[in-house]
Amino acid sequence: MTTTVVRATSSPAFLSLVPHLLECIPHRSLVVVPFGEGRSLGAMRVDLPPEGDRPIEEGVASTVVGMACKVTRTDSVAIAVYTDRSMSENAGAPHTVLVDAVRARADICGLRVIDALVVGSDGWASYLEPAAQPHPLTDIQDAAFAGLDDDVSGDHLTGAHLPAGSADDARLVEQLLVDVEHALRRSRDRRHLSPERRIAADAVAAEIADPPALFEYSVERPIDQVDTTRIAALAFCLERPALRDVALMQWTGDLATGDAVFRAQTAFRGGEPVPEDLARPMWGEGAHPDPARLRAGLELCRRVASVVARERRPGALAACAWLAWASGRSTHATFYADEALAIDGTHGLSGIMRTMLDAGRLPEWVFERSTSPAGTGSSRGSRVR
Repeated sequence: MTTTVVRATSSPAFLSLVPHLLECIPHRSLVVVPFGEGRSLGAMRVDLPPEGDRPIEEGVASTVVGMACKVTRTDSVAIAVYTDRSMSENAGAPHTVLVDAVRARADICGLRVIDALVVGSDGWASYLEPAAQPHPLTDIQDAAFAGLDDDVSGDHLTGAHLPAGSADDARLVEQLLVDVEHALRRSRDRRHLSPERRIAADAVAAEIADPPALFEYSVERPIDQVDTTRIAALAFCLERPALRDVALMQWTGDLATGDAVFRAQTAFRGGEPVPEDLARPMWGEGAHPDPARLRAGLELCRRVASVVARERRPGALAACAWLAWASGRSTHATFYADEALAIDGTHGLSGIMRTMLDAGRLPEWVFERSTSPAGTGSSRGSRVR
């Protein structure tokens, strides 16, 4: 793997790197960047709490510093506040109470604060400078690193909205789902299907007959190579919690994991408990999953959600929420869980995800950093947002 190392030797240079660390431009956000031995270990973004509500501000400070402490090798942090407020107002730097709370909590935890900055609508400033003298935003633009060409033009919800689904695909997927449900029930309605529709329904049923094989085939290929038959089969599985959980656990592991979870789910229906080692990843415990598999699984579930009827969508959206959460994208996870609950307010996994997200719980593996792809002052790292 090629690592891009950059060195930020000034506050504007650091601010120019924050969007690259987060893979988005933060708005109305508190960003905390943990460092270890001068190298950034990622970036964490949370929504700004209401200014002046001290208990909430102190709670946010405790939560985000606590998260930074859990990142392996953290010894210092940098703070950046992003606000819509104007920096030219003669009222001092905004969100000072929040930043003071973060600094105090970091000090209690033995973390040095490298910098504490604020970016407003018309300038930036440092909380560490007397009177937080505002500076022009052009300082940040001028300090930008030319070698970082990844697109960070969107905000923290960019990429969460579902892709535009084809109306033709949506009609075909719904037809396949109705037909395969009749086929699996051996419904009399199947007799009225044309030969072509029977063949298509049988093809979906064949995919459903071996869920781990379906999940592995689909996640190993580019999204545009997963045909409508398999999208319909995935939609069928994601509507059913036991099969959906097989997919999620398989995408955190491999085909053997999926086979083991599928067998365990089958035995569970007979009264046997699911082995703890197979269930642990569901709660964010265990070995670090392959990020590429999580991303591929997420794109599959997003595609499914984009083409199924609204009433069928919560299962796929809940899977999106879990996969986003497992990737450290808690903002996206919240978006998907809320979308699912807006359709079905009692949806099980979506409600569980919302509870964990509200509690600030993240998978243990997002705090692990076995290597540091970083440079002095700042670096390209992973993010929690």
